[in-house]
Amino acid sequence: MRSNNRRGRPCLLTPDRADAIERASAVGANTVLAAEAAGVSRATVARWMARGRAAADARKDGEPASPSDDPYVNLYRRVERARTTMATRALARVLQAGAGSLVLEERVRTYTDPATGLDVEERQVRYLRPDWRAAAWWLARIFPEHYGPTAKSWDQVLDEFTAQELHGERSRAEVDEFAGLAERLRLALAQDAPAAASPT
Repeated sequence: MRSNNRRGRPCLLTPDRADAIERASAVGANTVLAAEAAGVSRATVARWMARGRAAADARKDGEPASPSDDPYVNLYRRVERARTTMATRALARVLQAGAGSLVLEERVRTYTDPATGLDVEERQVRYLRPDWRAAAWWLARIFPEHYGPTAKSWDQVLDEFTAQELHGERSRAEVDEFAGLAERLRLALAQDAPAAASPT
């Protein structure tokens, strides 16, 4: 008699692999690199993440949680949090570069003031020069419809609006014209109807 205690294949998603994927994601690695860091294929990581996302969404919708999904939900949430943190920090550096507030070097010098005899700490900070390209890059990605490569100038937007308005006015005039023509045709047909109906 065959035993029913046979175990299935062990889960490849181990805590060490989850840690490796999270660490890779925290520095902006894509799925391929994160998978290599964990020693599995890209398809495997994508499958794990898809399962975790689906289960997390189902739980938000009030569906009962399945304990077998817990490792995948946990991985999905950890990776999303790591990627969000990384992206936020990177964005802050871009904005600092645009504003010229990105610190390149900081030195602290301590000396004794000869006049007062007190210890003085002097801090010297060197900043990156402001670079408008960093701000332009950010604007093009956050507001592509206004600042991206396909964005239209204010004059182009106004010209398109004016053209649409004129087209709308023409369309309304055409509708009115066709309505008037239909009414005249109806009246003409109504006048001819009794004559066509009378016996010859």
